[in-house]
Amino acid sequence: MSRAPKAQQGLVLLVGLIILVVLSLLAIASIRSTTLEERMTGNSQDQQIAFQVAEAALREAEAILGQPMLPAFVAVSDPAGAGFYLADLPNPNTPATVYRPLWLRTPADAGYPVWRQAAVTTDAPPPPIDRARGEYLIEQVETEEEASPGESLQADSAEDRRERIIYRITARAWGAATADQAAPTVLLQSTFKR
Repeated sequence: MSRAPKAQQGLVLLVGLIILVVLSLLAIASIRSTTLEERMTGNSQDQQIAFQVAEAALREAEAILGQPMLPAFVAVSDPAGAGFYLADLPNPNTPATVYRPLWLRTPADAGYPVWRQAAVTTDAPPPPIDRARGEYLIEQVETEEEASPGESLQADSAEDRRERIIYRITARAWGAATADQAAPTVLLQSTFKR
């Protein structure tokens, strides 16, 4: 007559529960890793969309400067500026005043510019680009005198001198993040000589 050992009753249940806990912890770690990788991919895609929209806004502003007739460029204090401004450079007579470039000013700053909305996202682009926003401003920075090709700027040596105007274009864009996410911002600049 054989007797079953009484000390082993319930041990299988305990080992099974421990294995179940370990498997659950592995599954949770795998889900967290997958979620993190998905968020990283989404953020990278959103950053790329913001960069592409900013670059399209920059090209749109360059196309405006390539036209034969340009819009009027006004001082930053003029509310009719709408994206086309004369250079607002630091004042050498007030060195104690902190200078902020036009593109870094916030609505709380004096002389906040009105940015011009880019048309890149207005023609019903596919999702998620349709949620991205882009805008630009153009500053007329300086005028320089330029000689004809092959001539010098020395006195009486260049007969055909012409003025060239240099413009600074600043474009910024926000990615296609949803309302509960912070959208990445991209700021691009270029100079244009006309």
